Amino acid sequence: MRPVRTASVCAAIVTILAGVLTAAPAQAGPAPTGPATAGGRCGVATLSVETLSTGCTATSGTVVTPDGRAFALPTPGESVTASSSSAPGAPGLPEVVIANTGTDGVAVRLDDTWTGSAPAVEQERSRTQAASATASAATADTKCTSTANDRTGYRWASTVKWYYNATGQKSTYAEAALRGAADAWTGTISSCGRTVTSTASETYVRRATQAPALTDQGGCTKSNGYSVMGWGKLPKGVLGVTCVWFDGNGVAKEADQRYATGYSWSSTATCSGQRYDTQAVATHEWGHLYGLGHVAAGTGQVMEPSAGPCQLGSRKLGLGDLVGISALY
Repeated sequence: MRPVRTASVCAAIVTILAGVLTAAPAQAGPAPTGPATAGGRCGVATLSVETLSTGCTATSGTVVTPDGRAFALPTPGESVTASSSSAPGAPGLPEVVIANTGTDGVAVRLDDTWTGSAPAVEQERSRTQAASATASAATADTKCTSTANDRTGYRWASTVKWYYNATGQKSTYAEAALRGAADAWTGTISSCGRTVTSTASETYVRRATQAPALTDQGGCTKSNGYSVMGWGKLPKGVLGVTCVWFDGNGVAKEADQRYATGYSWSSTATCSGQRYDTQAVATHEWGHLYGLGHVAAGTGQVMEPSAGPCQLGSRKLGLGDLVGISALY
């Protein structure tokens, strides 16, 4: 989250944010050569939106978004999204979606603006509009009266199996805080005088030495099949970023999270000063992981774009959060 805001990657980029795991790095194919041609193969390994707008296709490479972030191009038929959370008043990272449709080319979304291959943009815009068509708008400015929620267009069809890398962690009980945040969206959930049952599920596997697949700028690197949560550098004002990779049917397959080491954090029942509550920010980021997007500020929901210091109340879902998660699961 920002120090009230979140980011996620679509593979899936939401603005609030033991054992050892190793994995063999993916083998990169040879870089393509020659100019980009309409409907043909992209002729460069570094792909700008201008190059992608020609309608060229690619199976590998690095997409550079208009705001300068780099994303490893998803496999054809898959997407990655990056969502974040940010601190109050900070210019949070725009949400990014990179969708590799295969023969129709690559579409890129920066917040609400689509660029890239026209056929791919049309395809992805239709899909995301259908996914969010039933999401509720804000009806009031309080946690338990607003039904505000937004759905990103992906969900998990299986249990999220995740790992935690404690390197650089900024709060003593961060691991427990992340586990509490993951649980907040699953099973029987009671809040605001309402109880819902969510079929979203997750299993914490163990600690890992593998780092989350994110960059210091809040971009997403290559999917490797492991969902890893951890800590590291992020742009000023950004508390956390979540990257999610999903297929053309909107089924998520991996999600990684990075929490900012540039802020002071707390993970106990009490909090003071300019510290951000790990569990509250992580609850927001796990909302992105499960498929929820940002709602308007002032609605009192966990999925607001940013959160302030010691905002312990965001450990618990609001009415709109409940409506959103129960609609997805």
